[in-house]
Amino acid sequence: MSWRWAIIGAVAGAGAAIGAVRVNRALSSPFARAEKELDQRDRALREEHPDTVALRHRAHHLSETGDLGGAVEASEQLLADRVRALGADHPQVLITRHNLANLRGRAGDAAGAAEAFERLVPDMERVHGADFVYTVLSRRAAVLWREEADGGSRGAE
Repeated sequence: MSWRWAIIGAVAGAGAAIGAVRVNRALSSPFARAEKELDQRDRALREEHPDTVALRHRAHHLSETGDLGGAVEASEQLLADRVRALGADHPQVLITRHNLANLRGRAGDAAGAAEAFERLVPDMERVHGADFVYTVLSRRAAVLWREEADGGSRGAE
């Protein structure tokens, strides 16, 4: 549920005359303007092809049930679909890359996860900035997966 609808619903209960004034104020607030901008920016994502939506749910289900290899495969297909539909720099594409990198690591490919995060960090910084939460998380994950990959190879020697 969007915040706009939550605000409108709460205002409607307060009375029609008072509600109209509050709705107008609420929709002119910075938060409401940001919500409107997000709605416009992500319209393409909400209108994803039903097969892409099903693929996203399949990847999540496979991950939750422990089939990490299947989840990686479904997420790779999802990433390709999203890049094609939204473009490589779309925020949802970057988050899909983040999630796919984590899945790779959880599936036992620490080096692949580290490499994916190392490629993702500069794109996150370029699109969102160095202090954006997913940029910071991606940078940390790159270090952790790299340590895991290096530690795993040293233990095997």
